[in-house]
Amino acid sequence: GMSLRTQLRSSWGLIALNGIIPVKRMPLFLVNTLAAPFSFLFFIYILTHGAGEAIGFGVAGGLVLTTFSIGTSLQADMTHFRVDLKLQDMVVASPLRASTYVLGMALSELAFAMPGIVVFILVGFTTLTPDLLALPIIVGTLLLIWALGSSLGFFLATYLRDIRETFAIAPLLSLVLSVLPPVYYPVSSIAPQYQWLGYLAPTTDASQLIQGALGITGLSALDWLRAAGILIAFTAAFMLLAMFKAQWRER
Repeated sequence: GMSLRTQLRSSWGLIALNGIIPVKRMPLFLVNTLAAPFSFLFFIYILTHGAGEAIGFGVAGGLVLTTFSIGTSLQADMTHFRVDLKLQDMVVASPLRASTYVLGMALSELAFAMPGIVVFILVGFTTLTPDLLALPIIVGTLLLIWALGSSLGFFLATYLRDIRETFAIAPLLSLVLSVLPPVYYPVSSIAPQYQWLGYLAPTTDASQLIQGALGITGLSALDWLRAAGILIAFTAAFMLLAMFKAQWRER
């Protein structure tokens, strides 16, 4: 096997290849990743005349959507690398570990989404009055969402046969996990008998944690524990799924 230093250098190479060079070559890529979350924030701002609490929901939703969509981008990029460039075959044949390859790719997508994440956090901290623990809670939640989305993206990417299949799956995942559930709006706005449906998506818990951190949703100690516990459980489950059920070697 390769030394840890070599593995890390390989990860860094993937971050540059997939995350930094494309943006340098074509800055429009960056605009594209920011388009959806910021258009939601813009509509919320217009509709509510810039009411602080509503902006808070827009920020929480935007952070979850931006970070979760890293997983869907990973799915498209890894399918492209595997099917079109045959890069995964080379990685499988090399001493590079699958985990190093996936981590490098997932970090490259994070590098891509970073400007958007930073802008959303700045908007949240300038329009609202979050408490001292807000930043670590938000960062921790986003790391879980990133790990969850990346695991799901990697798992799906190893089964898809064509890059076009990812274009069909990615928007659907985004809709089911970051637009329809209460990610951009409070759970309380759903009729009580249907609120359980909102909680089927782990992104709902992530958004609640961020809403609580920004101080726009009052969460009890039990709410904090439940939301964090569910999000951690979902993330662990998806990571295990990616580790044991992804088709790493071509059949």
